[in-house]
Amino acid sequence: MNKERRIQQQSPVEAEIPLLPQEIMVEILSRLPVKSLCQFRCVSKQWLSLISDPLLAKSHLKKTVSNDSFYSQRKRVIISSHNLYSLEYESIGRNGRFDENLVALELDYPLKDKPNGLAELLDSARDGFLYCERSEGGNDEFPVMVKLNLPFCVNQRNWVDILGSCNGLVCIAPDEDTLFLFNPSTRESKRIPDPPSGFVPNGWSVYGFGYDFVNDDYKVVKVGCGTVCVYSLRTDSWRIVCSFPYVDNVSESGVLLNGTIHWMVSFEDGVDCRCVVAAFSLEEEVFSDMPAPDIVDTSFEFVVGVLNGCLCVLHSRNQMHNDFWVMTEYGVGESWTKLTLSLSYICMKPLCLAQNREALLDVDGKLLLYNLEDDSYRYLVVDGIPAGDGFEADTYLETLVSPNGFCRT
Repeated sequence: MNKERRIQQQSPVEAEIPLLPQEIMVEILSRLPVKSLCQFRCVSKQWLSLISDPLLAKSHLKKTVSNDSFYSQRKRVIISSHNLYSLEYESIGRNGRFDENLVALELDYPLKDKPNGLAELLDSARDGFLYCERSEGGNDEFPVMVKLNLPFCVNQRNWVDILGSCNGLVCIAPDEDTLFLFNPSTRESKRIPDPPSGFVPNGWSVYGFGYDFVNDDYKVVKVGCGTVCVYSLRTDSWRIVCSFPYVDNVSESGVLLNGTIHWMVSFEDGVDCRCVVAAFSLEEEVFSDMPAPDIVDTSFEFVVGVLNGCLCVLHSRNQMHNDFWVMTEYGVGESWTKLTLSLSYICMKPLCLAQNREALLDVDGKLLLYNLEDDSYRYLVVDGIPAGDGFEADTYLETLVSPNGFCRT
């Protein structure tokens, strides 16, 4: 009897959820950070079921975007540099302090440890040198062995392209033409199937990613060789939706704003060629034209961006420039406003407004805070990212949204 009592006392007791209405539990849990909720999943099967419920994910997301405090706490900067890193939004420009370096945390992501093409080449190196044959004077009969000194800083990981971010999901390409929807906060991911052969021919292609509010669906848009096809997470399939009605000279991923993906494109109007902002509605899956700033023409390359909820047009790749344009009223061409900076750039991407209301910008592969009121700026030092490798950046929210939480309908 005593032995049986001891066994009962030693047996683990599964933690039970307090007997509260589900809506009260969802309200409480939606106020907690994602990291804590992920830890609570291990408490019991009941907790796992509740925290994995898509209803909680939606409530948590709704509270995040509607509450400024939660939004600030749960916002992150994601940085790609032969690896993926996360940076706390709240640590950027906090209280105007710049005496402490920012610290980036390395992320786990799909295909992270898949080596690139250099791996096999480096495996054949001996004593830090690579030996190869070279013919002199076109004489293949007597090749000469050449010793090449390999730099120790050669990175064997693939570059990770960040194609877009929405509601905590980030669309990434950790390998060529290999797409994933990835939640950096929960580490969940889903491999996006390749489009059926013949949908989009091999060659030039660009992507866009966003959320269709009306149909409650996350979509990836692929534009290539005059064809536009859309991947639906809800149906886990691709469809050809239309032809690309613009000149195929787009080289950057589309920018999401107001349920629409935007590209700067060229449009042939009879004998003339002019620039417009192509706006692809994720709900209706059709293009519409938005006016570009009057000064924008086809003699330079331009890209679109978003800063503080406003569409932007920026120079890209050609020469140094010190200006860009902001559409202060969405869709209204007359609202384009030119901003002149106190620094010049070749490529620039607006990321967000920092805690002190300064603009966080990715300028030629460096992060800086720019004060739009007095035109002062400071470069940010980020610890944890290898120097000299370059990077690209975007933002995301810490959410419970799962790329595997949608069922085929």
